Amino acid sequence: MSEEIRRFTHFPSDRAPGPDYSGPGVEAELTGRMPEGRPAERPERPERGGGSYDDLYTARASSALGKVASDDGMLDVRIKAPGELGGPGGATNPEQLLAAAYASCFHNSLTLVAGRQGVRTSDATVDTAVTLRKRGTADDYTITTDLTVRLPGVEPEAARRLVEQAHGECPYSRAFMQGAEVHVHLA
Repeated sequence: MSEEIRRFTHFPSDRAPGPDYSGPGVEAELTGRMPEGRPAERPERPERGGGSYDDLYTARASSALGKVASDDGMLDVRIKAPGELGGPGGATNPEQLLAAAYASCFHNSLTLVAGRQGVRTSDATVDTAVTLRKRGTADDYTITTDLTVRLPGVEPEAARRLVEQAHGECPYSRAFMQGAEVHVHLA
């Protein structure tokens, strides 16, 4: 694929064909080794177009006193606003965490899609930019994302097709395209 950056812009009404989720993991689907047991039974959540999803994994994290940590202790980082937003900098911020998570998730989806087609992608890279945006003087914020995928050694047309398929299957891409289901609770 050339150094040209291909942008894939989707609106919530767009929907790519393919499975609803890439499965419990790239390795599990590619090797056929599915994890033992099933997640705890929970009420089914309807999909926007009908059908339902099964919960496969839930990540949990908490933010308090300038840090964010996962419940299993694998993630424990200080959070500070970047200098560009008037903060002190010197620590990570939510936009960096989202960029890292999206890049990783998209890369996994790309690996899965390519593996199904027998295409080698061990040299692939996914760069993600997350931009915090504001409109007017009110507190009207939003984010935008840009993904740049490099697939050395893959023919341009095949690379384009793989990236489009991965974008249609990546749970993060789908959340951005379709509008993620969000529940807010006051404890």
